[in-house]
Amino acid sequence: MAKSVLSYTTFLALLLCFLLISSNEMQATEGKLCRRKSKTFSGYCFISEHCDEECKEKEGAKRGMCIKKSIFRRY
Repeated sequence: MAKSVLSYTTFLALLLCFLLISSNEMQATEGKLCRRKSKTFSGYCFISEHCDEECKEKEGAKRGMCIKKSIFRRY
């Protein structure tokens, strides 16, 4: 019984550490890119790969993506 409680506690501690580390990494990468709505694209966006190409070629952005059926570019 004591061994299973120790294993469960160890698992929860490791899971908590993993979540804290991964959340810090996501914040660091998100802060480096600014998101703006596309000026050249009109209509609905359904496939992020197409949005990515559009933003890179026509607007000089680093990345493009579909968010709520609209296209956004990132710098």
